[in-house]
Amino acid sequence: MQNNEKRLMLPKLISHGCVLQTGEKTRIWGLAAPGEGVTLRLLNQEISCRADGDGNWEAYFHHLQPGGPVIMELFSQSGETIRVTDVYLGEVFICSGQSNMELPMNRVKDQYPMEFEKQGDAKFRLYKVKENYEFQAPLKDHLEASWKECSPETIGEFSAVSYFFGKFMREDRRVPIGLINVSLGGSTVEAWMGEEEAAMYPDIKEELDQCRNQKLFEKKLAGQIQAHEKWYENIRDLEKAMDRNRDKWKEVTLPAFLKDFGLNDFNGVIWFRKRVMLPEQLEGKKAKLWLGTMVDSDRTYVNGVLVGETGYQYPPRKYNIPEGVLKAGENEIRISLVCEHGAGRVTPGKIYTLFAEEAVIVLDGRWEYLSSMRCEPAPGVDLMSRKPTGLYNGMLAPCFPYMIRGVLWYQGESNDERPDSYEERLQQMILLWRKKWKSDSLPFVIAQLPGFSIDLADKGDAWPRIRQAQRKAAGLKNVAVTVNLDVGEENDLHPLNKREVAYRMFLAVKGMIFGEHVIYRGPWLSDFDVSGEWITLTFETEDKKGLVVHEGTGVEQFEIAGPDGICHPVTGKLKDNQVLIHSNMVKQPVFFRYCWSNAPKTGLLYNEAGLPASPFEISLLSYRKSRSGQ
Repeated sequence: MQNNEKRLMLPKLISHGCVLQTGEKTRIWGLAAPGEGVTLRLLNQEISCRADGDGNWEAYFHHLQPGGPVIMELFSQSGETIRVTDVYLGEVFICSGQSNMELPMNRVKDQYPMEFEKQGDAKFRLYKVKENYEFQAPLKDHLEASWKECSPETIGEFSAVSYFFGKFMREDRRVPIGLINVSLGGSTVEAWMGEEEAAMYPDIKEELDQCRNQKLFEKKLAGQIQAHEKWYENIRDLEKAMDRNRDKWKEVTLPAFLKDFGLNDFNGVIWFRKRVMLPEQLEGKKAKLWLGTMVDSDRTYVNGVLVGETGYQYPPRKYNIPEGVLKAGENEIRISLVCEHGAGRVTPGKIYTLFAEEAVIVLDGRWEYLSSMRCEPAPGVDLMSRKPTGLYNGMLAPCFPYMIRGVLWYQGESNDERPDSYEERLQQMILLWRKKWKSDSLPFVIAQLPGFSIDLADKGDAWPRIRQAQRKAAGLKNVAVTVNLDVGEENDLHPLNKREVAYRMFLAVKGMIFGEHVIYRGPWLSDFDVSGEWITLTFETEDKKGLVVHEGTGVEQFEIAGPDGICHPVTGKLKDNQVLIHSNMVKQPVFFRYCWSNAPKTGLLYNEAGLPASPFEISLLSYRKSRSGQ
């Protein structure tokens, strides 16, 4: 909000189409001339307040009931008026985190095509905050954001997790639902913390100090961008030289990692080509070309026509071939793939297919490739989404006066370089947000990281440690953690099954926030006993029934270590709600763990409701000390 003319104003959150949180009280705030009186009317309530010396004012409606649309009117002493139309009263949630929370429905359209054919719902609305960084101080209003109702025209822009959660809420509660999506791909937990919290940690305080020295920081960033652009200019020169070497193509089987055919640590550009024979009836027809994902960027051509390009590794390559490009007989698909950091690949396990009318041509198998001379890795560019306080100040802070029911949090991937600090920082962030929302018990529902492995070879056990930190966050009151090991994709950081992730968060909201008798937790370890080499683990389930294993015996994901710290697989059995395990290699167990890998598959433990148990690692020494009060 800016008030240079000293006029009556509202923040962007309180605007046409907004959803206000119902309950005991609902805050409205804004700006007016200093000391000026402001009157607000909504339904049968009329309330008044007065702006302070800086022009800030706030007022509260009480005991609003769900419904809408209604009109809210504001009047200032000087005669100014504001009329906010299409206002709804219902349940409001913050949806925050990084790319898996931000990922739009357009990215999963092929997974859920029927969702795009449904009628709109005026009582289901999303407020998406545009990416913005601020390192000096928290903003009071968003630079760019607006409320949008869910409709066939807007659904593609909705965050997929937000959309499905909101859909479940609408069907269940039958009241207006407002979701405020404050998320950004690549963001760390530190980016969503304030200056005071950042100052608690020397590593992020130093980084914040650098960001706040704006001139030096902008100069450094400009230099990085320039160096990166120069590297790409060099790549294009290499590419032009390659195009003349048509006699040096070699055979390769795709999909594959570049290292699989001798290009270890390759930086540069590589061409792939495949010749496809098509019948006469497909000549000139439109078609779709699916080429999985690639590392890092690509330009893709069909018969010499550029049909698509993608600038980084994560988005699926789903390109449309326009009319007039395909021909009867031989057609050539050619991919120019740029590898920036020596980890190039055409990702295994994805779909590589040409769809032309009824024809489906599978493209896996024999291709040819031509590579350039090697070059240095691409220069790095600082990711602003990882910088401390930037998103807290620039995107989140303006939301704090807005009344909400709870927070959905899906983040952690970008903290895998320092996983051991994540537990404390996540909990500090939760406590900070509760302080700013003036609610010591503001509910948080955390989506635990799903199974994923393809890019984690050099990360050790960072992802299991992040999951452990997320599990421990449930030690705070009014925090629920949903387990998603089974809905991930080992070859994709952005798994498509956002519906199930949202459903599990929805169940947690029903149970924890609304107090309904629903099962929203998977089995949890309640006790264990060590007798010689054997460990007996006892699990509890909300349904008071036994453990379920969908695939395997139920002990595959357990490991035991002795004093040497070396983990060994176990043998054992599952009986009702207990798991009995031991290893012939460990005579004196010191710690044990469950699902301590990046993408565990078989042997996952579930309850009868289909919710999985969370991974854990337990040290017997630490456990005994805690039980003895040391």
